Amino acid sequence: MSPVERLEAMLHPWVAFGVMPLFALANAGVPITIKGLINPVSLAVMAGFVLGKPIGVTAFAWLGVRTGVAIRPAGLTWGGLVGGALLTGIGFTMALFIAGQAFQDATLNAAKLGILAASVVSSVAGLTLLCALPRSDGTLDADFH
Repeated sequence: MSPVERLEAMLHPWVAFGVMPLFALANAGVPITIKGLINPVSLAVMAGFVLGKPIGVTAFAWLGVRTGVAIRPAGLTWGGLVGGALLTGIGFTMALFIAGQAFQDATLNAAKLGILAASVVSSVAGLTLLCALPRSDGTLDADFH
């Protein structure tokens, strides 16, 4: 590996899991409070991302397979598909843009907070499920390769 590739490999985890999330949080420009999290707009946004998107993805994948329009790949279990569907609740850039077009002031802050919270919950739920699923050899693999 060249020196630049070694440096990139060394910095990647710090950037991906530290710098970028902090940049995104700072860029959102929203105060994080408990009162803001229980705002009806925040709760509705979180429900849409954390529940609605995964339910929709899973339901339409099942419907596609059931009707014969789609074929589930041999290596993809339904658990793996649900884990991937949970990850669809991670929404940021486009969701913030749309919220900015739809809301103003306090409602906009509540929507932004809901987007941020939903992204955290969705990523934790999806990664937890995917790590808990057995590999094809029957063992669990909690390593992130």
